[in-house]
Amino acid sequence: MERSIPLWLFLLCILLGALFTVAFGWAVKSTVSGSDRSGVLGEAAVKVASFPGVTKDVVLELFEYATGDYEDINIRTKREENTEYSLFKPMTTTSGAEVTGLLMSANLEKISDGWRVLVGAFQINGNIENSVLLISPSLDIVRTWILDEIAVGGLEPREKYRKLVHGMDILRDGSVIFTFDDGISLQKFNACGEREWATPGDYHHAVTLDDTGDTIWTVSGVSGSSLDQVAVDDGSVVRQISLDAVIAANPMIDILELRRAHSDDLGTNSRNTTGGWLFDRFHINDVDPLPEAIADRFESFNAGDLLVSARSLNLIFVLDPETLEIKWWRVGAVQRQHDPDWLASGEIMVLNNRMSRDFSEVITIDPDTFEKTVMLDGRNYDFYTRIRGKLQLLDDGTLIVTSPQQGRAFEVNRDGEVVFEVVNIKPGTEDTNYVISELKWFPRDYFNTETWECQTQN
Repeated sequence: MERSIPLWLFLLCILLGALFTVAFGWAVKSTVSGSDRSGVLGEAAVKVASFPGVTKDVVLELFEYATGDYEDINIRTKREENTEYSLFKPMTTTSGAEVTGLLMSANLEKISDGWRVLVGAFQINGNIENSVLLISPSLDIVRTWILDEIAVGGLEPREKYRKLVHGMDILRDGSVIFTFDDGISLQKFNACGEREWATPGDYHHAVTLDDTGDTIWTVSGVSGSSLDQVAVDDGSVVRQISLDAVIAANPMIDILELRRAHSDDLGTNSRNTTGGWLFDRFHINDVDPLPEAIADRFESFNAGDLLVSARSLNLIFVLDPETLEIKWWRVGAVQRQHDPDWLASGEIMVLNNRMSRDFSEVITIDPDTFEKTVMLDGRNYDFYTRIRGKLQLLDDGTLIVTSPQQGRAFEVNRDGEVVFEVVNIKPGTEDTNYVISELKWFPRDYFNTETWECQTQN
């Protein structure tokens, strides 16, 4: 016997459905706009509303696995058209490891004499590896550190193809301290490539030795929500500075909350409410203590003050790590920048990525006058890295530029000549490079490899 649905019940279902749709839409809109009136229900509504996007991301990732593209998607970059490497030659290695795909061009009469350390993803012995390569003054690869992670802090590491080493410093004894983007730890390997310690945490982007060599500064947390000082000997966390604490300590300097969304809250004029954060609220990508040796060049700052880069905010600022006072800041002189450095000239050098524009550049900023000067115009060197990037200025005026998204690093001398360049080709391809995270230079007397405890690598 067939039963019909009463018309009133049908209309009631439609009405309830319409009311639910309106309420759901209001909760999503209210939460996304920064209001906290919808509370936990609003947060749940946003997660439900984002489900199609999450599903799409999962499907795309499964497609990458099915096609084999997953293997190196996080460490490769598309080679630009008309890129010419005919004057480059393969780098030689004496380390016992076969490194394939690295090409270099060098003016031996004009390059700065010393060691070079190359960090990135390289094909070593036929496998793609996140690695550190030590390059001798004669430009041979003489040692390799293959970097990986182990389960730590109850977390399992991602496979090596899905993360990139980003942040590394090397000690005189040949030990390296490093982080991965999308990693689960900060680690130290000795000269043999053996793990000495692993500190669990969401560390990324930066590893900077302080003056003493006893601690390093790095970045941790989602979007770089914490600046961490870590002991070199054992990996213990000496100090953590949360960006929330910095905000609280500087109530009259509202530069770190530009990506906090506040509702107009029409009709109530509510006080003391807190809006939600937009995606990637800070993206802290560097923290650099002011060295004692050049502190007298900066009248407004003291040795140990921290130079910090917040990519999402186009912001660089100087922080007193003891009082959490923001002593100086500059917003908008750069666009999605990386790697601000203290210079002996009393200026601050910054890699201005100029994301989504046609070239990157290197600039300097005088912290006293706020004057901005272009130090290297990327148009003259075909230089553009949309994300990432590192800089180093040597005493002889040579500027080292790492352009990760081009898979290249180059050195420009005081006269503006490119005197050394290295590119990282994905072997067997015509249109793909692997990312170079950083090229660093060290004077000839910085290392004495004969005194390193490990003479033969495992």
